[in-house]
Amino acid sequence: MNFVKITAYALTVAALFFLSACGEGEEEQQSGESSLDPIEVDIDMPENADIGENLKLNAEVTQAGNPVEDADEVLFEIWKEGEKKSSEETLAEDEESGVYSISQSFEEEGIFNVTAHVTARGMHQMPTEQVTIGNPEEDETSQQEHDAHAGHDETSPVSVHLQSEGDITAGNETDVSFQVENEEKPLSGARVRYEVWKTGEDTRTWLDTEEGDKSIYTGTYTFDAAGEYKVVVHVENDEGLHEHVKKTLSVKE
Repeated sequence: MNFVKITAYALTVAALFFLSACGEGEEEQQSGESSLDPIEVDIDMPENADIGENLKLNAEVTQAGNPVEDADEVLFEIWKEGEKKSSEETLAEDEESGVYSISQSFEEEGIFNVTAHVTARGMHQMPTEQVTIGNPEEDETSQQEHDAHAGHDETSPVSVHLQSEGDITAGNETDVSFQVENEEKPLSGARVRYEVWKTGEDTRTWLDTEEGDKSIYTGTYTFDAAGEYKVVVHVENDEGLHEHVKKTLSVKE
């Protein structure tokens, strides 16, 4: 009788241990699956401001829709258009709920680029937005628009050229292809990702790409609606290259 009781007790303990181990395994698996989601970074700041006005620049960091409150590093890189070599970097402070901020004022007119460099959970993102200070000269703005239309940032050695054929239409899966050049030569073996969003909206989608012939990198995306879309081409390689170029796409019905 005692033997039966001992055996039953041992089986019960073993079963509880097994169930506990399974539960931990499921939690680890779920945690591992969630960690595969890319981090997303949204910059929140004014589009226009006055000279000397104190601005608060925010970077909201999320993963799978949840705030990332344990980022390894968040810093803002700021430079006047055409003067990237003189850029300044400032570490952001952790506010709350995945928001990291700095205070910044600009002491001259012009168009300034603001990049939020975010390193968190083994990933890195670096979205860029622009703020216009005062009333820059019209010829300066026109030249910048011309450079953007040409697909080349004069401050960057990297240029990209749209290769997708025909009109881009809404509702259809579309290959988005850019040829990537570094110092006017095809750049192969790079890590290239596309950051896509509809102009005027906040939701951004990240596309991985595959390299084809002639350093043409292709990602697949379905544009939900007609209109203007922004695409930032992020380019990195093992030699320390880390650049991005913004393009505009027109999507038809």
